[in-house]
Amino acid sequence: MNINRVILGGLLAGIVYFFGDGLVHGVLLKQQWAAILGPQTQQDLHSPAYFLPYDLLKGLAVIWIYAGIRPRFGPGPKTAVLAGLAGWFLVIPVALLGLLPMNFFSVQFVMLWSVYGVVPMVVGALVGGWIYRERGPLR
Repeated sequence: MNINRVILGGLLAGIVYFFGDGLVHGVLLKQQWAAILGPQTQQDLHSPAYFLPYDLLKGLAVIWIYAGIRPRFGPGPKTAVLAGLAGWFLVIPVALLGLLPMNFFSVQFVMLWSVYGVVPMVVGALVGGWIYRERGPLR
């Protein structure tokens, strides 16, 4: 596994995730968040200080998954999509399903977030996977 390429691809995927999450939460789910959090709390969420590191970590995790499954599934977009879907599954629907019993989010909101969130996760994995390369033979 080429750790330098995992880091580079992961950071690029994380940047895609940061902007994708901004679109999902700041545009597509904006009204739902306002109803859940109220206007004052929602204003506090516009700071990238928390969300950028979180999205960068998601990117690193997904490209690490890509690098790990690449020997079995082969390099390329199909494998990157699989890695993106695996990351999406773990960080969005599975995590949100664990919160449903607390009644903080409605089932409809969880479904919307899950559906909207799959696109940035797959696109980020494709970008990061495009950057990833195995180490070549030593010369």
